Amino acid sequence: MSIPIPFPVIYLVLAIIVSSAINIYAWRNPQTRGSRAFVAAGLSSSFWMLGEVIGRLTENAGGQWIGEIVRYVGVIFLPVALLVFIYQYCGKNISRRRILWLLIIPAVSWLMLLTNPWHHLFFTSLDVGIQRSMHGEYGMYFWFVHLPYSYGLFLTGIVTVLMEFRRASQHYRAQILLLFVSLCIPFVINFIGISKVFGEFSYTPLSFPIFFLIMSFSIFRYNFLVSNPIAYETVFQTIRDGVLILDQKDIIRDINPAAIKGLAKDSSEVIGLHVREAFSSWQTAVELYDKKPLKLGEIEVSLFGVTRFLSIDSVSMTNRKGIKEGRIITIRDITDRHQHQLSLEALAFHDPLTRVANRRKFQEEVELAIQKSKESGEPFAILYIDLNRFKEVNDTLGHETGDELLKYVAARVASILRKPDILARVGGDEFALLLHKCDEQGIELVVDRMLENVQRPFKVGENTLVADLSIGAAFYPVDGKTLTELLRHADTAMYQAKQNGGGLGLITEKIDAPAGVSM
Repeated sequence: MSIPIPFPVIYLVLAIIVSSAINIYAWRNPQTRGSRAFVAAGLSSSFWMLGEVIGRLTENAGGQWIGEIVRYVGVIFLPVALLVFIYQYCGKNISRRRILWLLIIPAVSWLMLLTNPWHHLFFTSLDVGIQRSMHGEYGMYFWFVHLPYSYGLFLTGIVTVLMEFRRASQHYRAQILLLFVSLCIPFVINFIGISKVFGEFSYTPLSFPIFFLIMSFSIFRYNFLVSNPIAYETVFQTIRDGVLILDQKDIIRDINPAAIKGLAKDSSEVIGLHVREAFSSWQTAVELYDKKPLKLGEIEVSLFGVTRFLSIDSVSMTNRKGIKEGRIITIRDITDRHQHQLSLEALAFHDPLTRVANRRKFQEEVELAIQKSKESGEPFAILYIDLNRFKEVNDTLGHETGDELLKYVAARVASILRKPDILARVGGDEFALLLHKCDEQGIELVVDRMLENVQRPFKVGENTLVADLSIGAAFYPVDGKTLTELLRHADTAMYQAKQNGGGLGLITEKIDAPAGVSM
């Protein structure tokens, strides 16, 4: 007659199978921090349950003692494996050397168990029974070394998870809470079993199926062991970039401190709002969202009274089936990069001495003006300016004085210009000026103001200087339809003005002969 298999044995065998499946799943996801430690914890719990099964199916003392040895492989090493897993999963650094130090007490406990018949420090006495695992009275080593050490590791892990839960955002709290609850269950039940609240019965192995049931739910409901929510949460809270998590309808589900700081609000005031409503105080951001809600881009905003440049990017969140579940918005302060770019542009397009535009910048601006004029029909003018008797200043007063004079002349000419007009230094003492929406009737007014401003005395060191200009003008499209033609015409007019003693030179006839100025 066959003896029926006790229900606890069937229960534990099924739990071992589930544990093995989860361990395989964890082993195949090595990108998750702590996955290997989780597998070690799963194997330890499986040894614990396997030892319990052996003890319950064995009727002789030898078989039950083997079951006890197998069981204590899990009992001794499980706390270390769980603690390492929790630390790694939470993104905390734990070195291999420290792990080895943590394993010293479990290794000693294992040796104390194997040699117990010689010293009886682990068990003072053992009781063998039919259809139940071996039970015994625990010895001094168990109570004063093994148990405090194991409970200390368990409590450290539980407190670590609890601390992460308290500072985690709403987005990850459900997953962290499940991890916390799953760890508490075997700990509490083991304490009840050790205390013999309900008599001589080993409850802890029976709690492992509940532990793995919760872990299975976490895996398939919250992608546990696929991501590192606690580690990500640390990054989410401390990263300098602003981060928003939106659902499919662009409702804010989470926002990190860096993003909420720019809104000068509390996160509770923002979570649950549409992203457009939450950022209504950033008008440029709202305008960008209305134009390109999925791509976004760069904006200029005023934060705490200071102008900042921000880059806003959007990345879709999809599940394993490829279904879009929302998106992640990142806000990065690119003010330094923007200013650096402006500095590079200043070096590339500006004259290092006078700080006005250089020849390259002037060429680009004139070509752009030609294109706009073709579309709108609005004329523009080019002035070619030469500083009279500049060589005499260099020869008599030195090049440093000449350079200072050029700076003063450039500054005074630029001071009378409208915002779209461009002044450029195109030679040693030669400048070119682009005047938008300017014809022959308005050019004399501009030149008169320029000469009046420049001819006021300059104080350069100990010298008082008076500048004198020769200016030639060319008009688009009357005097030329390309930059080369316009500059040739203006250069010829400038030389004519120089021969006449300075001032403005205008040439009404067509210039056919090539001149020495081209761009």
